[in-house]
Amino acid sequence: MKASVGLTYVGSIAAGAFSTGVEIVHFFTYFGSLGVFSVILATILFTIFPVIGLEYARLTGFYDYGRFVKSLIGGGLFILFEIVYVALVALFISAVMAAGGQMLQSILGINQYYGLVMMYAVSITVITFGRRIVLGAEALLTIIKVSIITLATVAVIILSWGKVTYSLHHVINPSGWLNNPLGFLESPILYVSYNLVGLPAMASVAQDLGSRRDVTESSLIGGLTLGLMITLEYLATIGYYSLAINPSYQFANLPIYYALLYSKAPYGLIILYVAFLYIALLTALVGNVNSITYRAEVALRGRRGVRPIVTVIILTAATVIATSGLYYIVAVGYTYLSYAFLVLFTIPLASVGAYRVFIRRPRKVEGRYGD
Repeated sequence: MKASVGLTYVGSIAAGAFSTGVEIVHFFTYFGSLGVFSVILATILFTIFPVIGLEYARLTGFYDYGRFVKSLIGGGLFILFEIVYVALVALFISAVMAAGGQMLQSILGINQYYGLVMMYAVSITVITFGRRIVLGAEALLTIIKVSIITLATVAVIILSWGKVTYSLHHVINPSGWLNNPLGFLESPILYVSYNLVGLPAMASVAQDLGSRRDVTESSLIGGLTLGLMITLEYLATIGYYSLAINPSYQFANLPIYYALLYSKAPYGLIILYVAFLYIALLTALVGNVNSITYRAEVALRGRRGVRPIVTVIILTAATVIATSGLYYIVAVGYTYLSYAFLVLFTIPLASVGAYRVFIRRPRKVEGRYGD
């Protein structure tokens, strides 16, 4: 159970733009060798916050998303949180659409818009006929995802070791995209902040954890696994630093794929990675669309026809956003939403949540938060 919880946590984060490497380039590789400190800080935060969040849910009995967040920030701010959450999920979906479309463009040489149309059609098909299968195989798909990303990035690191070590010794950019001297420390905090949005959604698994030790071990499994994956993607892309951070190059939109090509990795591994990437993208798409349609069904009290209508609307909007390209979706959209989640969730969890978990020790309740 502890391993399953940890993998669920990994699976909620390691998808979409993570699988392509774009997120890691923007939030970590951008800082050159100082990105090592960014990776370490992110790993620590990805381990600590689940301890607070899952233990908070276990102690209070707030296993549902709404009560969990409302108890931290209040009902008024919860409405704003929901709006920002929906915006982030929509952006996640647009990132998936952009990655899939750009991969088709790179492999088949077709127009970007044709690639997005093909991605749109495949997405509708998978969501319509394969939603239950995908959601039921989440743990297995996460294991496959972690394994293939590890294999691909290790291959790139080994084959490009000279470029990697050169960049680690010569590329230093502390301000990075944030344009401040402590950017390399601020960036991982922002990255963790918007990714923690998945924590309340998986609070229900805390009811299967019997003790704080179980919570801690699950968090260690998830946090350290994410830390390893971030480290490998960081090392795999830093050797191609100038290409990875420049949106005028195709490399910037699909860093891991092009790193495999430029490092002259075995063709079979490239095919395996491409096949995996589409599986990862489509499974991430199903999960995120499902979360939006579920919220719509709850809000509209399960009215018939809500799910397909909302699915078409959200996919259409995401496809339009995807035309801007994956690099800009991450660089602009994810950046602004990172600040929003830092204020609305990360800081409240680190303060109110940590206080109630480690000092106040609340008792479990079924209704509102109780003393």
